[in-house]
Amino acid sequence: MTYEQVKADAAIKTYIAQADVTLAVLGYTEHSFPHVTRVAETAGDILSTLGYDPRTVELGKIAGFMHDIGNSVNRTDHAHTGAILSYQILKEIGMPLND
Repeated sequence: MTYEQVKADAAIKTYIAQADVTLAVLGYTEHSFPHVTRVAETAGDILSTLGYDPRTVELGKIAGFMHDIGNSVNRTDHAHTGAILSYQILKEIGMPLND
């Protein structure tokens, strides 16, 4: 499973888009694709600069891209909701459990 595959997944894109809509209604700034892409790329750059192996860099980018999907359900505890959503989505699209 790669960052590019995660970026292309329809379910993940739907959750990110809905999270942005939900946060806009609550008065938050933009949290859509430019935001999550910036977070993903920054995470990858930091991990790479610190000398982490390529797989860890890739996982950091995936986590950065998906970090706000829980906002599609609720702003409060969105990290917990996002973790549950991410687990199910990544499992369904074939992410190895050890990743």
